[in-house]
Amino acid sequence: MNHLAEFRKKKGFDKKLNLSNIQVALECAAEANKLSYDHIAYIDNQTEKDSFIVHTHLNLIGRIFEHLEGMLGCIATQCFTSAEALARVVHESSINLMYMSLHGDERTITAYMAKWYDEHTRKLNEWKNEISTKEYVSQIIPLIDRRISAISTYADYVELAKTNFSVSPSEYNDLWWNSLFKRFEKLGKTGDYFSIYHRLSGSSHMTAEDTILHMMTLQYPLEARQLIAYEACSYSVMMSRIVTITVVEAVTCCCIRHNMLEEENILKFKRLLSMLEEATKEIAKDAGVPSVDEKESKERFTELQNRLGIFIGKAQ
Repeated sequence: MNHLAEFRKKKGFDKKLNLSNIQVALECAAEANKLSYDHIAYIDNQTEKDSFIVHTHLNLIGRIFEHLEGMLGCIATQCFTSAEALARVVHESSINLMYMSLHGDERTITAYMAKWYDEHTRKLNEWKNEISTKEYVSQIIPLIDRRISAISTYADYVELAKTNFSVSPSEYNDLWWNSLFKRFEKLGKTGDYFSIYHRLSGSSHMTAEDTILHMMTLQYPLEARQLIAYEACSYSVMMSRIVTITVVEAVTCCCIRHNMLEEENILKFKRLLSMLEEATKEIAKDAGVPSVDEKESKERFTELQNRLGIFIGKAQ
């Protein structure tokens, strides 16, 4: 694998920029993306249904990988909270792909599309109602109507899918739940919902956690704040690796859904997952993952101070 050099060139990163924090995640994700594309893109689809599923899955894999590149680009340029915000998108999208692969079919995809169209159209009409009494209504209504007209072709496509695959509006919610948590639950990943997806909302929703921490530490010594900041940045790196694990799991499930059954090929994905898990463990100590006991915790803290050259409570 040598995807990192290609990534550096494509994104215009200077040759001197240190990309070690993203190397394992980028290499593994790019390799998984290539393996999945090489398997799924060349399937000889025998039916319209098969083609519909294959091209939807390929589109989702491509979109997930684009967001993942953005997430890792943020890590590389030290925009750590932005990386976490994108990580939430990557994680949710991967769960959706995994759910579609393991528990969905052409009717699931149709409901996914139809629900988006109905909701988006509803919001546009709500917008029209909301501004109906505003002085600028004559300027905005034509723009909204233009958008509604533009996506009418989407409606034609969705209606065709509904007809071809026998999907009625009354079935939408059974085929594609509004609740993302239910998809986590169906996949046996409720733990991931709370420990990964919900945790990442701190950045994507600008919750109060980071502000509380900032206010609490205003009176701390500079060295303490530097160590806290280092831990926070390390945590973002760790989360990017954890989310990348979910991406690789999702595309693996998608390949298996499309009849990748040879153990040799499955092992390629397993090796990528193993590399990511090892890289996650390596940074866990710096990221503040709880220690087994107090002694180990103290040893970790001492080692970190020595490595960074930042010391608390004694002359440097």
